Amino acid sequence: MAEYPLLIFHEPAHAERAKRSGRGGKLHIPDHQRQAGRLSPQFNRLQDAMNNRRIALQDNPIGIEPEKVLVLETVGSIDDFFKAVRKIDGLEWLAEIETDEILPEHGFKDETKPDKKLSGRFFMVMTDQLALQQMISLFNKWQKNRNVTFDRGLAKWKDTFNHLKEIRTWDARDRIQETGVIEDWEERLKFDQEQEDIPFEAELWFRTRLDRQQQADEYIQEVIRTLGGKVMKPCIIPEIAYHGILATIPRDRAQETVSYLKQSPEAAQYIQNPLFMCDQIMYIRPTGQCAVPIPEDAGTDIYTHQETQHHETPTGDPVVALFDGLPLTGHQLLDNRIILDDPDGYESSYLANQRSHGTHMASLICHGDLNERSKPIQRPLYVRPIMKPIRGFNNQFKETIPEDVLLTDLIHRCVRRLYETENDQQPVAPNIRAINLSIGDPRRPFYREMSPLARLIDWLSYKYNVLFLVSAGNHTHDIKSEIPRGHFSTLNPEQREKHIIQTIAKDTRNRRLLSPAETVNGLTIGATHEDASTNPYPSLLNPFTKSELPNAISAHGPGYRRSIKPDIVLPGGQVFLNEKLGSVHNKTTLTVQPDYPRPPGQRVADPGTPGGVLDSTRHNAGTSNATAIASRSASLIYEIIEQLRADAPTRLPPEYDAVLLKTLLVHGSDWSDAFQVYESVLSNNHNRGNFKDYVGRFLGYGLADTDKATVCTDQRATVLGVGKLNDGEAHEYSLPLPPSLSAKAENRRLVITLSWFTPISRNNQKYRVAHLWFDPKRDNVIASDRMQADYRTVLRGTVQHEVLEGDKAQPFQDGKDLMIKINCRSDAGDIAKPIAYALAVTLQVKEGIDIPIYQEIRERIQIPVPV
Repeated sequence: MAEYPLLIFHEPAHAERAKRSGRGGKLHIPDHQRQAGRLSPQFNRLQDAMNNRRIALQDNPIGIEPEKVLVLETVGSIDDFFKAVRKIDGLEWLAEIETDEILPEHGFKDETKPDKKLSGRFFMVMTDQLALQQMISLFNKWQKNRNVTFDRGLAKWKDTFNHLKEIRTWDARDRIQETGVIEDWEERLKFDQEQEDIPFEAELWFRTRLDRQQQADEYIQEVIRTLGGKVMKPCIIPEIAYHGILATIPRDRAQETVSYLKQSPEAAQYIQNPLFMCDQIMYIRPTGQCAVPIPEDAGTDIYTHQETQHHETPTGDPVVALFDGLPLTGHQLLDNRIILDDPDGYESSYLANQRSHGTHMASLICHGDLNERSKPIQRPLYVRPIMKPIRGFNNQFKETIPEDVLLTDLIHRCVRRLYETENDQQPVAPNIRAINLSIGDPRRPFYREMSPLARLIDWLSYKYNVLFLVSAGNHTHDIKSEIPRGHFSTLNPEQREKHIIQTIAKDTRNRRLLSPAETVNGLTIGATHEDASTNPYPSLLNPFTKSELPNAISAHGPGYRRSIKPDIVLPGGQVFLNEKLGSVHNKTTLTVQPDYPRPPGQRVADPGTPGGVLDSTRHNAGTSNATAIASRSASLIYEIIEQLRADAPTRLPPEYDAVLLKTLLVHGSDWSDAFQVYESVLSNNHNRGNFKDYVGRFLGYGLADTDKATVCTDQRATVLGVGKLNDGEAHEYSLPLPPSLSAKAENRRLVITLSWFTPISRNNQKYRVAHLWFDPKRDNVIASDRMQADYRTVLRGTVQHEVLEGDKAQPFQDGKDLMIKINCRSDAGDIAKPIAYALAVTLQVKEGIDIPIYQEIRERIQIPVPV
């Protein structure tokens, strides 16, 4: 089969932006009398809480004024409420969170589906005594007369009172709920009897006024010192509204809190520890949670010199960076392939045999699955260690983020060092286009609120024009089945596959994305059940018959505001199962085997036995592996872009490299047969609305195929376009239709992928400032049947990937073009400068059909790339 290079669109035409129509809600709200009577006691409790806070703070040494964070839970949408908040002196807007899990009660319901859960918002505002009194005054006026006229700028408060479900203060329960800090402290207290200082991270409410920031910082440090604790490091990043403090608390104080909550878990809001009563604190979290175990068993295979002797030494500047553990740089497979940058001196903490995870990731980026015997990437890999080895509570060593650093601060410093001049130090790797983050925080599964690290990644992506490739996360806990013990091994392969899919789907709440996988600008990578290994352990059980299905540990979505996550899935190694003996209630419990020295799994370089072995390999699996494969693909795609640029230097400027990588990594994605498997297994029990939207949380846009995205054939042509748009603008691209396809009833496929990096609005629940989109069915005579991902879901992130098919014999004249309009609008704030995007469009028919798609499109593109 002949292969040809990608084509490039001619300059797009400027056009008027298309309009997007919205849908009105059908929300029923309670009558005024009922609503006013229900809310009145809540406002009284707010006043009591503020009075109690004033008394508690009257002798504080810093002289801080009594403040409270109010949580306003509303049903339905109240746009621009922050403007009404800012009209009241003493009220400070803090955050806005979207929710779609509000129970229909108190008179709130969907008029067409009364039992349906409702959507709404959580508004968080900081108030002082005077501001609270004014807010209560407004409520009292509205309570007496729902049609009362408020002063200019305050009218939104009437809408708020009409839609308000609950108003309360942010308390200790909120500060620790689902953060994992109590579980972390309990584990430390139980297994480490010598640890006197228990670490934690305090995430503060971000205050826009510098004096308020400083006052909050001083007050919390005083509280920690009063408790006998220590403050190690603060970090403030205004661009992402982050204010964090790394600190410790004495062992006995931590023990008091843990013991209290074990006796009365429901009384979290009444904890008397002053730390948990700080109104300036949003969350209290554990530290150093992005950890991976260091295997205690050595690799069993040797990668011989004969297998690597024909590999050329990489040259040029690195374009891919790996932030991970320290690799064994002298390993035969990595020697002279890594540029190690270790300004923090983490290397001194590592023994050779502890350099596990970084070695595995570097091996996969450089070589892929070693069993595939692929050529290595052409450029060196930049590596920045961000983890250290420590002895865990079970006496096993693990690589983890050090407990004396804040991860958000560490990643911020790592990226700035790549691109900025600091202290007369020149940028260390300014040509980096993609950054691999194969880490995930098991204590921070994504629910509905963006983590600081995800916000940081989104801001850095836009600021430095770099693509982050982030692992979706692994869930290696046992799979608890409902079938009788011993029965699972008797199932045939198809029955086994069906049962595992159903069991994992039921456990969705415990298999969510792990921070920072909810990133909006980055690509989140899930892992498929695929590798090139042979002869797996005969005692292990293979859960799946199809390799394109997500493996048994891959986390799934959805992402922020129900966007598609993971974005794509890539081979992450087969994860086999083992039936656990002694399961309770005579039910089957299955353990997963993601890291085993022998097959199955992807074969990677490994540090080996104590002292380090320079030619050892092992097999393992996970989303970390799949992310490394994505980074390897990004490096290969970059070389293709460079070749195209050499032939058309003005058409693909380097400023579009990162967004081109993003587009082309997704462009070859396909659901293949995976959707049919999920449909046959889950559709009968699905009650979540659109089934395609539901399946997207497992498959994303599907299994990515870099070759399909970057290589053309006689029957497949891919055309690239890049540009910049501002709010209200649009670009129109013309794809020439091949005349040989006119009036032919052959099945054809049209694939369109658009991606961009958006600025972020740190406190707006919409978050994404810039929204770009296209309508794939507009004037589409060639392939108008939408396939795969849900047409609404594809519009919620920063990648729109559409697959369309058709087989109708549509006649058209030579010279007919398919017009693709790229539109831009502001979504959550003003767009300060034009947004760069990349577009890829593929038209194809089945291979072997005598229709020269590529040749005819190439001849009609105004600026062709020479073949």
